[in-house]
Amino acid sequence: MKWFAVKLIFQIVNDNNKHFQFDEQLRLVQALSKEHALEMAHQVGLMAQENIISQNGHTLNWKFIAVTESEYVGEIEQGKEIHYHIEEPDNVELYLKRVEEKALNLKKITQENLIHF
Repeated sequence: MKWFAVKLIFQIVNDNNKHFQFDEQLRLVQALSKEHALEMAHQVGLMAQENIISQNGHTLNWKFIAVTESEYVGEIEQGKEIHYHIEEPDNVELYLKRVEEKALNLKKITQENLIHF
């Protein structure tokens, strides 16, 4: 069996919201071939569809749309690259500021979650 990174696309249907939202998820699947990985990813997407009730009582529906990417990963090991994206921002300063904000927010959330364990 081989490991593949696949991208699943879900539409988030919110009974209280008029604008469209989509959730792009990278997932690992184990399969015999790339074709098998696509089949497995499709099944994972269908099984991951769900309806949840938000804290304010609104229904959120994750509707599976498609598998849009599949990449052979190889052996799973610590620090293994499974996805990359090269960015060419128009505003480098703004891009770097957003990266720093995301990193600080991740650190804050991680520290807050440690308190709850």
